[in-house]
Amino acid sequence: MENETHAGKVFEIEKCRAKNGAGDLVNCLAPEQAQLCRNSLPFGYGYFCKHPRRKEFIEITEKLRSKLISPPDVSQSDNQ
Repeated sequence: MENETHAGKVFEIEKCRAKNGAGDLVNCLAPEQAQLCRNSLPFGYGYFCKHPRRKEFIEITEKLRSKLISPPDVSQSDNQ
């Protein structure tokens, strides 16, 4: 199972979010999860993701982001 516990907190892989960084590095966008993840690499004030599924996390994050910033569908609006 992907879940780990640490001081009463539980790592929840479904909350992982990431984005491409410089070169082959992947930036973790869920620092609260990174603190619990054995595949995170702390660096400065953030974390790099070294999880085997990190590319999947990037795809999920990009899909969620595109849903948040896509314009509303106006084809259904009532223009009376």
